[in-house]
Amino acid sequence: MSLFWFLVVIGVSIFVHELGHYLAARLQGVRVKAFSLGFGPVLWRKEAWGTEWRLSAIPLGGYADIEGLLPEEKGRGYDALPFLGKLLVLVAGVAMNVLLAWGILAYLFSAQGVPEATGRAVILEVLPGSVAEEAGLRPKDILLAVDGKPLERPQEIERLKTPGSHTLVVLREGKEVALSLTWREGLERLGVVYGPEVRYRRVGFLEGFLLSVERTLSFGPQMVRALVGGLLGVLSGNPNSGVVGPLGLVAETGKAAQEGVFRLLELAASINLSLALFNLLPIPALDGGRILLLFLSRLLRLPPEREALVHYLGFLFLLLLVVLVTFQDLRRLLGAP
Repeated sequence: MSLFWFLVVIGVSIFVHELGHYLAARLQGVRVKAFSLGFGPVLWRKEAWGTEWRLSAIPLGGYADIEGLLPEEKGRGYDALPFLGKLLVLVAGVAMNVLLAWGILAYLFSAQGVPEATGRAVILEVLPGSVAEEAGLRPKDILLAVDGKPLERPQEIERLKTPGSHTLVVLREGKEVALSLTWREGLERLGVVYGPEVRYRRVGFLEGFLLSVERTLSFGPQMVRALVGGLLGVLSGNPNSGVVGPLGLVAETGKAAQEGVFRLLELAASINLSLALFNLLPIPALDGGRILLLFLSRLLRLPPEREALVHYLGFLFLLLLVVLVTFQDLRRLLGAP
C-alpha cells in the first residue's frame, strides 16, 4: 500500500505540474504534441484536442512536449512567443504545484484546523528510571505550571533543573494533577522527551487559503536554505543531508497513510511545495534552468546545438543526483551507518 499511495501522490503532483505548462501553451495558441505522465516506454496513449496523452512506464516524472521548446524547433510554437509568453509557459508548472499545495492546506485548515502552539509542553516520552518517572510524569501529560507559575514556552520545563523540590501541575485525561519532583545535585537529565502543545482552530476555506499563502511565504527562505543545503550535502556524501529520494518517499507516504488522510494530505502539500522549489533551481533541464537561459538569451544568443548540450548536461547531473539520493535512501532504510 505504501507504493500505491506514493504513486497516487506523486502522480497527481506531476500531472498538475505538467498541466500548468500545457494550459499556458494552449492558451497562447501553441501546440502541445504530447502530454505524458511518466517516462520511458508508453503503456497507454490516446489522441485528444490535438495532443497525444500518454501513460508511461517510469512514474517518476512527466513531460509536456510543447512545439518550439526544443532548440531544433526554432521559429515555431513556443519559440515564436514574446518573452513574457515564454516566461508564462515556463513558470506555469511551478505555479500549479504551489496553488495545489495552498488548496490542500486551505482544506486542512478548514477541516482539521490551523495548528497553533499554546506555549505549554506535552510529554511525549518518559525514560525508565529517570527523575521524571519517579515524579509520576506520563506520556501525553500536558505540563501547565512549574512551582505555581504557568508555562509560557515549552522550554520553561528546564526550570525543574534547579536543586530542591518542585511542584508541577499537569493536565491528564482532562483533569489537573499535582505532582512533586526533587532535583538533586549531580543529575543531568530530566528523562523526558517533550514538545509544544498544539491546538487546532478551524477556519473557513478562504481564510485558510490566505493563511497557507502567508505561512508558505514566511517559511520560504528557510525552505530554500534547507533544499540547497540538503542537495549540497548529497553531493558531498553527507548521509544526514535531509534529502529524501523516491525510496524514502515511498516509506514516508506509507507511514502518512497509516496515520490518516489528514497526515497524507500534509505530506502531499509538502511534496508539491518541494517540487516547486526544486524545479526553480537554475539547473539546465529544469524549469529554473530554462528560465535562466531565457533571461540570458536577451544578452546572448546560444546556437541550438549549444543549448541542447547545456540541457543534456543538466539532465545527466539530475540523473547523478537521483542515483546519489537513492543510495542514501537505501542506506537509511537498511540501517547502514
